[in-house]
This record gives sequence, C-alpha cells and structure tokens, in this order.
Amino acid sequence: MRKLEIPVGQVHTSMFNRAVETGTLLGFGDVTHHRRRLAKAGSWSRRSRTIAARRRCASSLRTAPPAGSNVVIVSHRPNILDAFGKDWFDIREGEASVFKPDGSGGYKLVARVQANEWAQAGGELEVS
Repeated sequence: MRKLEIPVGQVHTSMFNRAVETGTLLGFGDVTHHRRRLAKAGSWSRRSRTIAARRRCASSLRTAPPAGSNVVIVSHRPNILDAFGKDWFDIREGEASVFKPDGSGGYKLVARVQANEWAQAGGELEVS
C-alpha cells in the first residue's frame, strides 16, 4: 500500500496487541485502538454480536474518509464474519477488503486483495 502511495489518514484497530502491532507496522502513522468497536465481544450471544458487528462496520464504511485520504481498519476474522456474513468465510490472514461509501448511506465492495496481490491490484483499484 505504501509503494502504491495510497494515502492513509487514519488507522483503527481492535484493542488486542496483535492488531495494534499490525496497524503500527503498516507505517501510516498513529494507530487508534478501540476497546469495543473492533473487538469481539465474547460474552454476547452470537446473534447480538452479529447485529452489533454489522452496525459498527456499516457505520464505519458508510462514512467517507477525509478528502484525499483513506481509513485502514485492522480487525479479526470472527468480527469480519459477524459483520459481512458467509461471503467472507474464506477470508485469509492479511487479506484486505476495500470498500467505498456509495453516496446513498451505504457502501460497496471495491475489491478483496490478498497481501501478496497489492502490486497487481494497484492499477485496478480506485482509491482515495
């Protein structure tokens, strides 16, 4: 992402060290970690957790980032599955899902990119 000069203004992670370290190692500046927003709530029922995850993700993805910038969110597989459902059952470690607000209060998937595919995907992605 850095080699492609994708502008990143914010990096959000869960509170777990692995996510915070990953966000930091991306090298885009300060990382904001969230205790509840991006962390799996183990004490909740599966249904409650899924509803909460979908609301949190939808809220984040509907909001356009500052002009000329992007937001990176580092999360965990269970959160992604809870938020996006069975279409993400095959998500792999290091995979990125690239979304764009649709201008109508929703969002659309632009691409799913494996960590080793960024150089190839760079010319195909509409970023920023």
